[in-house]
Formats: sequence, C-alpha cells, structure tokens
Amino acid sequence: MKITNGVQWLDTAGNVISAHGGGFLQKDGYFYWFGENRNGKKLVSCYRSRDLVNWEFLNDVVTMDTHPELNPSNCERPKVLYNEKTGKYVMWLHWENGIHYGEARCAVLVSDTVDGDYQYLRSFRPLGHMSRDCTLYKDDDGTAYFISAANENADLHVYRLTDDYLDIAALEKILWAGQKREAPALVKRGDYYFLVTSGCTGWEPNQGKYAYATSITGEWSELKNLGSPTTYDTQPTYILTIQGTEKTTYLYVGDRWDPSDYHNSTYAFLPLEFEDDTTPKLSWASTVEIDVETGEVTTEVQESGLYRLQVNMRYLTVEEGQLKAARLSYANENQLWEVEEVVPEIIRIKHHKTGKYLQPTAGSTEDGAHVELADRADSASQEWSLYDTGGGYVKLQNRHSGLALKVQRGTEGPIFQTEMNPRRYGWWDEQAFLLAKVFK
Repeated sequence: MKITNGVQWLDTAGNVISAHGGGFLQKDGYFYWFGENRNGKKLVSCYRSRDLVNWEFLNDVVTMDTHPELNPSNCERPKVLYNEKTGKYVMWLHWENGIHYGEARCAVLVSDTVDGDYQYLRSFRPLGHMSRDCTLYKDDDGTAYFISAANENADLHVYRLTDDYLDIAALEKILWAGQKREAPALVKRGDYYFLVTSGCTGWEPNQGKYAYATSITGEWSELKNLGSPTTYDTQPTYILTIQGTEKTTYLYVGDRWDPSDYHNSTYAFLPLEFEDDTTPKLSWASTVEIDVETGEVTTEVQESGLYRLQVNMRYLTVEEGQLKAARLSYANENQLWEVEEVVPEIIRIKHHKTGKYLQPTAGSTEDGAHVELADRADSASQEWSLYDTGGGYVKLQNRHSGLALKVQRGTEGPIFQTEMNPRRYGWWDEQAFLLAKVFK
C-alpha cells in the first residue's frame, strides 16, 4: 500500500490523524506516532502502525485534564524515549500557556506504558534558557539529548539529559548562533549524525537545511540546503530509521502546515537518500511505498505544472478581481499560477484559474503603476525578465516598462511596479519573488 503525501490521512477508524510536530518510537514491530492534537481539550495523541500506512488510534495521552498547568496550554513537538534503566517512557515537548508564546518552556511527562496516560511533571526553561521547537535523541550508548530553539529562536541548544531522562544534565553545545533555525530532527547514519532544521517563518514553508558531525557534542559542519526552497511545502519534525533485511531506509517526516487553516494541515513522508557519507538528498514524492521488512522504497512523482508566487512570505492571489498578496492557503486555487517561458530568463505569468496574464495596468510605464490580469497579448508588457537574487528568489522586471514587480512588506497590496533595486535582501526583499513549484 502507498502513502499519498500532501493530503489528510485517516486512521483505521476513518478519523483524520491529528499528530503534528510528531515523534516516533519503534517497539515490538510497531511504529508509535506521537503528535500534537488541537481538537477540543486534546493535546497529544498516539497512533501505531506496522506498515506506516495503516494507523490505529490508541489514546489521547496528554489532555488539558492531565494537569492544571495544561488547561489552557499549547503543547507542541512531543517526542518520546524509553528509558531502559527506569522502565519509563519519557516525553519532552514545547510548552506555552495557551495565551501567548512568551513562556518558551519545555515540559516533561512520564508513563509506565507507551500509549498510557502520561503523568505531567513540570515545565521549565532549561538552565534558564528559552526553549521552543525541540526534539529528543537517544545515542547508541543510551545517552539522551534534548535539542531546542533558544534565544528567541536565534540559536539551537544541545542539552545532555540526566540518566533518567527527566532533567537537564548540561548544555553541551550552541549551534549556529543567530542563524534562526528551528524544527530540529536528528538521525545517525554510519559514522555521521545529521541534523535537519527549518528557518523561522512561522507556518510558512521555507528552505530546509542540514549539517553533519561525527559527535553530537563535537564540531558541526556549516548549514547546507536540503530539498526545494520550500522543502516541498513542509517543515521537518522527525527522521525515521527503517532497518530492513535488504537495506536501511531513512524517512523524512514533515508537516505541511496550512497557515490559513491549521486543521487543513497535512503530512509528508519522503525518502532521505544519501549521495555519499555526508550528503543527504531530499526529493519530492507524490506517493511512497515502503516495505518495512526489506527496507525497499518505491516512489512516484506527479508533476502539477503549477506555481505559487511568494513574496515576503505572502502569496500572489486574486480576490474579487483584484491582485493581492495573501497568506498561504493550499485550498485556494486563486493562488495557483502557470509560468510560460518565452526565451531563457524571460517568462509570461498566467493565472491558472482565469487564464489571464500578469501585466502593468493598461501597459503603463509609470513608476508606481499597479499591475493587473489581462487577456493574452503578444506584447512586451506581458513579459517578465528574471534576475536571480539567490536562494531560488528572483526579481521580475517588466520588459515593456523596465520596472520591477513589488509588494510593500507587511501589506496585502497593492501589487505595483517600481524601479528595480539591485540589492539582495533575501526572502524579506519587497521585490524578491519565489516561483514556488506546487508539489502534489
């Protein structure tokens, strides 16, 4: 059976699986999946599967009734380890008070059984440091590490846990200070550890990156890009290791958050392949078929031929006939575009739903003129030159007016043309557009 990525998955009872920001634990031939659930008073739900396709709901292992400090609260990115010395299942997660995100604490819970009701112990800032997006990892010798975003998400902290996994023993490492990485996921392959992270753009997808090291507490490589500029519209949450009889497969687990409607968020399981000992490769797959016995993986890709036009983490759309820059919505067909190449580095931009083309209003050459959609014409006013600004972003210069497309940062529009700024500011540049492929 196949996993279909980017759609909502149902459990064996026919209910939508709610397990975002999740972690996994393997036990007795089952994969246990723990993830956040924002339905009603639920906080963390647990599912299990033998084949990674058919998931059985087991229990809401953490709810607002678990402890007064959890009502209300936000409990995110739950991860669970089994401690052989104590016989306990230990959960760490990101805790907030349900009102704002200023608490920046971790929380610790325990259970005697993998899918039991977890007992809440406490929430705290590890060694006084802020703690948001996080993960847990157990090394080969049984040492456990807690990795979390600190310092207003600017740094990643690597903490070693006490032998019982219930507290912080030491801050072992600060990774990539000031580079704003979050959503950490750690895996070991051969002699190397790999840490995959996202940038800090809320629920908007961004460029995933990876780094590697021969020791968790040692020197790490520089950050390198992983996957597409939007990481195929996902954010990492975990990397599964599947040790089969034929091969060992690594599976990237990502959330496809929907910023317009959290409950429309979905998941993606993608094979994480390796070109050599230190170079992972992440590619999109519309469907994934995994033989958990052998470790063999088969994938299929369905090209959509569509794009979204992202600027300042907003997306070009059409509302009531007007061009705007709105929050990403995977359900909104008005955010879908087609890109037609005229010659290399020159394109036309066609709105998929209406079939009309992007151009300055009435072909204007004035600085500050708005842009519009119009019927196709063999005119330079519907042709846009691409100027690479790095990271997959381009500036779009109209061939008729010589002016560049722009959206005022922090606004929904209008979309207008102005003199092109040659500087490169990255994704926050008001003239930098990402022609983001739509992955289905």
